Amino acid sequence: GHAPFCVIGTAGSVSTGAIDPLGGIADVCRRHDLWFHVDGAYGAPAACLPEAPADLKALSLADSVAVDPHKWLYAPLEAGCTLVRDPRHLVDAFSFHPEYYHFSDAGDGGAPTNFYELGLQNSRGFRALKVWLGLRQAGRDGYVRMIRDDIALADAMFRAAQAHPELEPFTLGLSIATFRFVPAELTLAGPAREQYLNELNSALITRLQAEGKAFVSNAVIGGRYVLRACVVNFRTERADAEALPGIVVTTGRAVMDELANA
Repeated sequence: GHAPFCVIGTAGSVSTGAIDPLGGIADVCRRHDLWFHVDGAYGAPAACLPEAPADLKALSLADSVAVDPHKWLYAPLEAGCTLVRDPRHLVDAFSFHPEYYHFSDAGDGGAPTNFYELGLQNSRGFRALKVWLGLRQAGRDGYVRMIRDDIALADAMFRAAQAHPELEPFTLGLSIATFRFVPAELTLAGPAREQYLNELNSALITRLQAEGKAFVSNAVIGGRYVLRACVVNFRTERADAEALPGIVVTTGRAVMDELANA
């Protein structure tokens, strides 16, 4: 059979912000001499919070971590990177020395860093500049504050969904809250109910995005189509979180009437 060589864990899934038991996965990888990679494209920056869960902090045990700074480091699109514990592995994988690539040393006897040897691209834009500027401007304390605020806003949205009679909460993970619109007078049951709610909430998201009052995306959880509110913008405020439930329900009722008359 095939022999595994790598195990991938998730630090903040795209749909719900779920975090795998990274510490346990790291233990398994160490015992079996496997490469441990963490997909932290969205959630990895939250590990900087002192109160971050142990499973998230355990991404420090990974051999490599994927991070998208244009997500939770607030960098402009697009910027993605892979952090590798031992950079020599990148050189071993990607280094190539054709005759037309010749670079002298750095002048002090040390070899220069040739970034084309660290990845697939040769010519590339200066993506690192915008990431560096953000890190220099905000610093660790600034990112802790902004990420913590985003998580608090998602929590507020989730609690608002719990409190609203026509919103059904589903999940809360990091800065992602999921819920769906369920009209109070709905009498359908069983599969017919779920099919109707999936169609209703799908149409609701389309309307919300078209009108521009709020931007939410979607997730599918256990076959159920739900609204996904992901806060990764330091300009999002408490008033936005408090307004979202009312916007969703008002828009949902309008969409429901249109579906009934279609």
